[in-house]
Amino acid sequence: MTATNKEPKASIEAELYELSMPGRLIGKEVLDNRARRIGIVRSIRIALHPTRSELIVKGAEVEFPVDFSKVDAVGTVVQLNSVVKDAEEIEVHDVIRLQKEVLDDIKSYLGAS
Repeated sequence: MTATNKEPKASIEAELYELSMPGRLIGKEVLDNRARRIGIVRSIRIALHPTRSELIVKGAEVEFPVDFSKVDAVGTVVQLNSVVKDAEEIEVHDVIRLQKEVLDDIKSYLGAS
C-alpha cells in the first residue's frame, strides 16, 4: 500500500501597494452599482491555493475584500457591478481622510516618516 499526502496545501497570499496616492488603483474611490461611494482601494490581495485576486476596500470603519469579478470598470473611480450592503456611503471629505490614512500606512510599512 502506498500512502498519499492528503494535507491541504498552505495558502500563499501577498498584498500589493502602489507608492503614489492615488495610484492606478490604490486610493481610488469605489462605487457600487447604485453609484454609492463606499470607500477607497487600500490594496490588492492575490492568493494561491486556491487562486483568487481581490481588492481590499477601506470604508467608514470597515475594510472588506471585493473579488475582481465584481469590478465593472476602472477609470477615475472603481465601479462595481454589485451592491455592497455591508458598507456605509461616505462623503468626499472621508475619501481624502482615508487616502491619507492609507498613504501613512504604506509609509510606515516602508519605514519612512
